[in-house]
Amino acid sequence: MYNLSMKKILLLFFIIILTAGAGYEGKLPDLETDMSYKIKKQTVKHTPFNKSDKEVKESELKKVPRENKEYVDIIIKKDRTSEYVKDIQPVIAVLEKFKNYVEDGVNVQMFNACASSYIDHAYYIQLKYKDRPERYYASYRAITGIIEDTRQAATLRAEAVTYSKYLPYSDEGKKYSKESLDENSKALLKKIYDTLFVLKNLD
Repeated sequence: MYNLSMKKILLLFFIIILTAGAGYEGKLPDLETDMSYKIKKQTVKHTPFNKSDKEVKESELKKVPRENKEYVDIIIKKDRTSEYVKDIQPVIAVLEKFKNYVEDGVNVQMFNACASSYIDHAYYIQLKYKDRPERYYASYRAITGIIEDTRQAATLRAEAVTYSKYLPYSDEGKKYSKESLDENSKALLKKIYDTLFVLKNLD
């Protein structure tokens, strides 16, 4: 009985030793191959970059359009072939006529009628382009810049017809004298010439 029990114990001990540390000896599946249809490999491309030892100076940097006069001039010249150029042609014609009237010293009615025509044309340009890029043009500023001068000249001549005979010797009457009107015409004429020069030399 004792020997039988010992044999069972030894047999059990022998089995434990044989099976200890034993594992699965079969071939494991290749998961990467089997799941390749689900795995997306991304290829990262890098743009070649060549370093330069040359230090870039600030003066060599290209200015932004607002600061680059050459760039702005190109834009302006392109735009000047459009409706803006067409719109200022009548202004030039009226201003040429007004110039001749001032030089010839025409009567008040003719002077003021031409002055009124110019003011109307100038206001048209001002209202149409006041919120557009053309408002920065020298020609736009020139056209609108003499509106008030033209109005004052017309008003002065209209008042002179009425008040000069009543205030010939007073200080108030001096501004209606021929000398005063001539000085006013001379100053206005210079501004008209300057404006025409700008309008005729857009490029």
